[in-house]
Amino acid sequence: MKFKSVYSFLILFLFFSACEVKWDMEITFNDDLSGSYNIAVLIDQEAQLYATDTGQSSIGGLDAILANLPEGFGSSIYQEGDFLGILIRNNFKDVNELESQFALLESEENSALLLLPIEDIDFQIDERHLTVSGKFAEIFVTDDENLEGFKRIFDGQLSIKVPGEILEPQLNEIVNNTIIFENDGLSVKTFELVTRTKPLISQQNLIIILFLAFSVVYFFVRQKNKKK
Repeated sequence: MKFKSVYSFLILFLFFSACEVKWDMEITFNDDLSGSYNIAVLIDQEAQLYATDTGQSSIGGLDAILANLPEGFGSSIYQEGDFLGILIRNNFKDVNELESQFALLESEENSALLLLPIEDIDFQIDERHLTVSGKFAEIFVTDDENLEGFKRIFDGQLSIKVPGEILEPQLNEIVNNTIIFENDGLSVKTFELVTRTKPLISQQNLIIILFLAFSVVYFFVRQKNKKK
């Protein structure tokens, strides 16, 4: 994701401190680790006005993403409050297909913007766990003097909903089995989610253990009664 024209879209807003770009990505895994995801890229009213004043549509350079989106992806113009932009969505049958779709987005200069805030993302599966880990990119490089101004430019979050018992991160309260990772684009930040997709003891093994325990108790009770 090192395309100059991709970066230029966001750098444009550096000249307008009141402008803001929002990036939201939501991934939902089903019990069998199939699932769906959507990615929204939105600009605020100030940026919309600038786009129309310069002869573009109200969503500015985001039109280029829709025009060059790989086959198989759904898309629509999307509004959230005063923010306007695009929403991209797709389904996947397994983690391998999800990774292939992300690679496809990254391979095209304009659609790569959809994954620009993510420098790396990795999915690992073993017999009982799903691990999602990676890091957010440092989109903007600035000094302490201009830090507050840059904080208003970009607002991003990655939301992941998983099945099973979430082991990492360890939070006091988890709503709808979903973890949200925040990203401001100002530094490299790592993220990790680990969920136990299958219990330590399967239902079949639990039944066997209970049966054996009952048999042991029954044996000792019977022996005790015989001694009487």
